[in-house]
Amino acid sequence: MNASSDAALPHIIFVEDNPDHAFLMRRVLEPYCQLTYAADGEQLLEVLESWMNELPRLVLIDVNLPRLSGLEVLEKLRLKPEWRCVAMVVFSTSKLRLEVERALNAGANSFVVKPAKFTEFREILEQIVVYWTRVNATPS
Repeated sequence: MNASSDAALPHIIFVEDNPDHAFLMRRVLEPYCQLTYAADGEQLLEVLESWMNELPRLVLIDVNLPRLSGLEVLEKLRLKPEWRCVAMVVFSTSKLRLEVERALNAGANSFVVKPAKFTEFREILEQIVVYWTRVNATPS
């Protein structure tokens, strides 16, 4: 994926409680977008409640978070009309069918399982960013 110098970089918000995964996500995403990070579900909601900028193009949410789960975050955000048009992708190590179904029912646009290998992790994250910030026509 090549960063475009002509267009403004898309804004992505991600919530991740695993410091290693957060580091990897920053490493992959920083060249291609503006990032806002939250360490847990409650912190994400606090950030979004006070959001004064243009809406982000994408919110990446882990399922298993302390204080407030990713599914609870999704349910709360989807109740707010202004956040309904923002792409919300669950990016989790979980492969449980029940969690996938619950995430989609809570309003996730997609559920992507995090690969264990860094090269695959990077490739999939880049594909998510390309699709939700360039290919998908959902307005931000």
